[in-house]
Amino acid sequence: MLPRVFRARRSDVASAVAGGHEIPTELAFAMSSPSPRPSDGSSLSELQALLFESDTLHHFLGRLAHLTAQASPGVSSCGVTVRQNSRAVTLAASDEQALRIDQLQYDLDEGPCLETLATGKSHYIVDTATETRWPRFCSGAHEQGVRSCLGLPLNGPTGLMGGYNLYSMWPDGFAPDTRGQLEVFAGNAAGAVAVAMKLADQSQMSEDLHEALTSRAVIDQATGIIMAQQRCGAAAAFDILRRASQHRNIKVRDLAAEIVSQVSGKPPEPGTFHPRLS
Repeated sequence: MLPRVFRARRSDVASAVAGGHEIPTELAFAMSSPSPRPSDGSSLSELQALLFESDTLHHFLGRLAHLTAQASPGVSSCGVTVRQNSRAVTLAASDEQALRIDQLQYDLDEGPCLETLATGKSHYIVDTATETRWPRFCSGAHEQGVRSCLGLPLNGPTGLMGGYNLYSMWPDGFAPDTRGQLEVFAGNAAGAVAVAMKLADQSQMSEDLHEALTSRAVIDQATGIIMAQQRCGAAAAFDILRRASQHRNIKVRDLAAEIVSQVSGKPPEPGTFHPRLS
């Protein structure tokens, strides 16, 4: 049976995760412990709970980074990196240090995070004071107090989604058993991130459709007004509206709203949009 997070109604969770609305109480369930560790067998359910309890995708990723940094032995800071338009960007971080060290990798175009994004494999720096790979990054990170780094891939259902960037103030801050636990945790986190991103995409699609339909309603109202005034058909009326918008260099929807407002004396009322839930 699929975990509850995958079985929730798409429309309710999507609007909550991506739109910043409160998640319905019937879909929420409590986290089983306030300070989960990556070695816990309940880490997946903790991540599912975190997904439900977060208002937006950005909020979810931020809490995920904080959760990892606070609950993992040796971790001082955590960042979540993805590629957007062929550029690495940090979507969320546990603190300012993680943001600074992530940005250092981007500026220098080298480091374990970028190597993880390029190869889909884990990369570990035992000590930035002695590491010979990525010398410029290691020098800069060492100057900012970071002694060891761990880059972990976030592999989702469709492939590599991004990377976990974990930093420690101590040399060899990630023991072998800790690294293994973090790899398992990263695998679970990748699934939760994939769900959150998909829900956010679906909510955005719904919002785009809503906007398109409400715009169409306003344009139809303006077209009807022009038909009545000019005694012409719908196609001719829309052509008049389109040419007027081009002449005034404004959007057709904005011009349509202006026409409706002038005639009715109040802003247009596009009506209520009710998306289907199935």
